[in-house]
Amino acid sequence: MKKTMILLSMFLGLSFGAFAADEEMLAATPFAKIPATGAKMIEFGATSCRSCQAMDRLLYSLKQENSALPLYFVNVMKDREAAAKFRIRMIPTQVFIDKTGKVVATHIGLLNREELLQWLQKYGIAK
Repeated sequence: MKKTMILLSMFLGLSFGAFAADEEMLAATPFAKIPATGAKMIEFGATSCRSCQAMDRLLYSLKQENSALPLYFVNVMKDREAAAKFRIRMIPTQVFIDKTGKVVATHIGLLNREELLQWLQKYGIAK
């Protein structure tokens, strides 16, 4: 019985992991290619981080609905200078930047869809 439960748990875990991996995520953008001006949100994370993956799937879905949204994902494992510039200590971290290029807010951790839309609207990134 115990062996069956372990096997069932492993199967469900692997099945869920495969399902989650099939979902589209926002592609990483090298920090140097992100426009310097204009309001935007930059997600700092890593592709190996589960919480970052969840945020990336959310960002991807928002970009699918409105491709003009200035949402970017920076992989801190590959773009360490950008992470250092913004003093990223934990991931995922969302950095909200106003139209002048000034950081107006930073959030560490996951946001759900409604919370993220509120932040984007508050800082003029989305309408």
